[in-house]
Amino acid sequence: MYLFLNVVAVLTVLGGTCEQIGRRRAVPVIYLRGSHYEVGYDVGRTFSSLIKDFIDTYANLRDFEKEYKTDAGRNAYEITLANMKKKYPFYINEMQGVADGAKVPFNVLFLLQMDDIIETINENHIPRQDTGGCSSIGIHTAHDAILGHTEDAFHETLNHFYIMSAHIIPTEEDKKLGAVEERFASLCYAGHMPGYTMGFNANGLVFSINTLSPLILKPGSTPRTFITRALLTAKNFDDAEKILLDEGLGVANGFSVNMIWSDINNVRKIYNVEVAPDLTSNRSLINVKHFENEPLIHTNKYLRLQLKEVNGPIIDSSNARLEAIYKHRSPKNRDDIQNILSDTSRQDFHVFQDQKESVIKTIAAGVFDLEKKTWSIYINKPNSSEPIAVLPLRFTNLEN
Repeated sequence: MYLFLNVVAVLTVLGGTCEQIGRRRAVPVIYLRGSHYEVGYDVGRTFSSLIKDFIDTYANLRDFEKEYKTDAGRNAYEITLANMKKKYPFYINEMQGVADGAKVPFNVLFLLQMDDIIETINENHIPRQDTGGCSSIGIHTAHDAILGHTEDAFHETLNHFYIMSAHIIPTEEDKKLGAVEERFASLCYAGHMPGYTMGFNANGLVFSINTLSPLILKPGSTPRTFITRALLTAKNFDDAEKILLDEGLGVANGFSVNMIWSDINNVRKIYNVEVAPDLTSNRSLINVKHFENEPLIHTNKYLRLQLKEVNGPIIDSSNARLEAIYKHRSPKNRDDIQNILSDTSRQDFHVFQDQKESVIKTIAAGVFDLEKKTWSIYINKPNSSEPIAVLPLRFTNLEN
């Protein structure tokens, strides 16, 4: 059973830009069961106004649409779509369900998944000035296993998200194509697939994602959002690693994933995996780090994989946030993590990004507490506010 604290569930009010309505203390949650298409359709139908408003106001989408109209952009779109129809046809069905339910064009939703792959299709030779901002901190001690995360996104995403708690029961046709039964919960940006934010699955996984920006991308390969969508099916860490490697195509753009895995004996392990396009083979470049006696700390720059990244705010912000994080004492418990995630000590970039003029905003913060088996969602700083929603971590596939 889900516990909600001070929920303001006003879906019809969440439309409109964040400048018009400010930061809403609301976490819409939808509970779903059905096939990929059915679940997608119900998400689209329920959050139609939210999805349409996001599509109308998201400035980056205008850039994606402009590139889509070029020969190179349309070619990259068609090749990527064809490859995803072969590799993950059931996720395409899920997206089609969202499009049909929300009554929005499918190609617009697919452009959202392509993101910087299509945005840079005609300018990979120009030094990019990417922007980003998620921060993740995890610890595993004798007394605690905690993963904390600030979900940072372009300011239009503020108030334009929801949580899916889904039980996917694939159709017989989808099963033949590789689909499996799934139980998961994930925060989702409006119109996006679940998985590219933070959440958990029934197999003992809790996770958060950090966007990373390699300079050279691989149009036609697997968009990161499809890989993180597939990660929701992972049964254990080895399975997750196989999904991240993505043999046959490899990831087209970059990210890192922070994971705490619990097994049937309640043994927990914490990992960070950096993922990047491999320009010389049809698989992803990955670097795995298992954390035992030190905290996991990751922002939006590669810390271990050696490759050329973009310049600009995403790197400047990452360096500033890392510097701010390491000025705190090494986190030992949940309070320490919540204090760090709430840091606004610097003038240039904050860990909890709430500057009025900032392009990037912290739209929510999440704290996964494995001892309490809860996922707490905060809209304001987690060290000085109550969570708006507290969801139970239900690892049903580990239960006897």
